Amino acid sequence: MKAFRYEKFGGPDVFQAFELPEPSVKQATDVKLKTLAVGLNNFERSQRAGNFGGGRFPIFPGRDVVGEVVALGDDVTGLSIGDVVIGQGGPAYAEYVVVPAQVVVKKPANASNAEAVTLVTPGITAYNAATAFTQIKSGDHVFINGATGGVGALAAQIAKNLGAYVIGTGSSKNEALLKELPLDEIGLYDQEDIAAKFANSSDVVINAAMNGNNGELLGAVVKDGGRVASVGGELTVADKEITFEHIRPLHADQTQTALTQLAKMLGDGTLAAKIFKTLPLTLDGVIEGHELLEQHHAPGRIVLLAD
Repeated sequence: MKAFRYEKFGGPDVFQAFELPEPSVKQATDVKLKTLAVGLNNFERSQRAGNFGGGRFPIFPGRDVVGEVVALGDDVTGLSIGDVVIGQGGPAYAEYVVVPAQVVVKKPANASNAEAVTLVTPGITAYNAATAFTQIKSGDHVFINGATGGVGALAAQIAKNLGAYVIGTGSSKNEALLKELPLDEIGLYDQEDIAAKFANSSDVVINAAMNGNNGELLGAVVKDGGRVASVGGELTVADKEITFEHIRPLHADQTQTALTQLAKMLGDGTLAAKIFKTLPLTLDGVIEGHELLEQHHAPGRIVLLAD
């Protein structure tokens, strides 16, 4: 099979194409997929650039995949050969991938492969932020910082599905994107004082902005007794009692719960991720996809599609 990897850190052009043996099902709970779509994430851009830790080369990236089931472990139930599924596992920049059945769900028939794969890592992150970390309930006022990003846009839709009143922020250049979301109010951080406009307004605050360094804003808009989840580090607010959670990966059971609920919302039309560009699952496609990731703040997801 063809797979795409790199043997040193650097720019997008470090990727190379390799012919490798197809992976096989080794565990009784594994599922082998023929890759149909791969979603690209900023984590993969940062990893390729060498921004964290060392590396044991070669590195095969990718964790967001939609694929056709071509083989099943003996203990896998509920799936059949030929099913098209959404999964998290890798390395996904390849023609075939083996993933645990525990992190696989069937793709809704009315959703395209590209639409479905956009929901994996950003969708799981957004779902966990809205449920496991902040436990949004109907009637809550929810403030989403960074609502035009991949995680923030999905978190806004999930919060609305949970019955919340949702406030979303972004820059004025992305005002049209904010207006496409099911938001009750919007804030444009480059045109108005967001902290003052929404001071003490929100039961729940989700910080999905890429840099994560928004402690003063989060502390200003959350109510006393509120809940905050952030991609950034710790948060202390001197004059308020708050519950703070750092948004982080959770266990496989929660991943399956998240994927199951995301697929349900995708299927019934109450959740969608904006696709910026689709590219072929080829070496040129991988390189171009990472070049687009280098530009930051693309207005939507970048997806690789197999022939």
